[in-house]
Amino acid sequence: MEPRDLNRMFDALAPTAEQEQAGLDRLLQKERKVRPMKKLKKLTVVGIAAALMVISCAAAVVTGIDQRLLDYFGASPQQAELLVPGAVPVDVTVEDNGASLHVSQVLMDRYNIMLVADFTAPEGTILDLGRETDDIFCAFDSGSIGASVPDLLDQAGEPIPGVGGWGWRTVVLDDEDPLDHHLSLLFRLELRDGIQPDWEIGGISLRNSDLVRYNPEPTVTTIYSGNWSCEVPVTWQDMGRSIRPNQAVGQLDSINITMTELYLSPMTLRVQLESETPIPQKFGGGIGNRWTQLVNSDNVTLTTRNGEAIPLTDLGGSTGDQDKDWMFRLEKITSLEDLEGGTLNIRIEGGSVDIPLDNLVPAE
Repeated sequence: MEPRDLNRMFDALAPTAEQEQAGLDRLLQKERKVRPMKKLKKLTVVGIAAALMVISCAAAVVTGIDQRLLDYFGASPQQAELLVPGAVPVDVTVEDNGASLHVSQVLMDRYNIMLVADFTAPEGTILDLGRETDDIFCAFDSGSIGASVPDLLDQAGEPIPGVGGWGWRTVVLDDEDPLDHHLSLLFRLELRDGIQPDWEIGGISLRNSDLVRYNPEPTVTTIYSGNWSCEVPVTWQDMGRSIRPNQAVGQLDSINITMTELYLSPMTLRVQLESETPIPQKFGGGIGNRWTQLVNSDNVTLTTRNGEAIPLTDLGGSTGDQDKDWMFRLEKITSLEDLEGGTLNIRIEGGSVDIPLDNLVPAE
């Protein structure tokens, strides 16, 4: 591991002043059984502090965040601290046909799951993804999109029923040599209805058959054949919060649109809208088309309590006749404390409404 990685993890997981004092008190209590505190040499106290630092460093190594995730978010060491509650270090390797897939990190909030992995083929193999064309991308193919969607597993390792509405893709992260035998991969899963507290998640089952490149035509080119399906154990705690504004945000042809729920984590914004009456979805224009395209990063602005606008990237969503959800990635990792007291501005067909970000509570 590079020194800079250790430094980032040490910064992210250094004990608070209260934790250090508690540790000192426990150690000093043992010393008092031998001699009074007034006779304790200053050198001894320094030695105890050094011991606590070693313990802190060891914890940081175990729970650190992969540097590639930080690079993906453009996160500083200070921002990395905000992601620690959702980060799970893992060590899962599966091999087939001379190549290996190693999953080393999971990052989760209620609506997004990201897994960092390395795919390594034998020396001399060229994993050519044709990156000179933006429309060509890489993925693991299991015969169809539906067949490749991962399962969430319960504590017994069984698929959790009723999980649907996934957005599922494989992102190829930049590395030093795009035409060598190694790929850095980021699996991204986006869950429409979110992880439910009673699911008691124990893992994620990935279906990875054949590394392929999808071409613009569209055609599929197999880059490397094999099967690297695996189960990745995880533990989960929600690092996000939500509010239920139930506030009118605009109209479509006199039909009132209400924001019913808003979810925020340091990396995710999700909004849920509801129309007063059903709006049939029809292709080719009309109110149904406008309802489908109602919100995106062009007409939604997230602002901190200090007035800083946080750039957003669309992650997509789903639309029903009367309900709509849309998800965004925060391009700048932001603490919920900074967002508390800020606003979410939404602009619908010429109107503009501010949703106060007050009383954010743990998502239910």
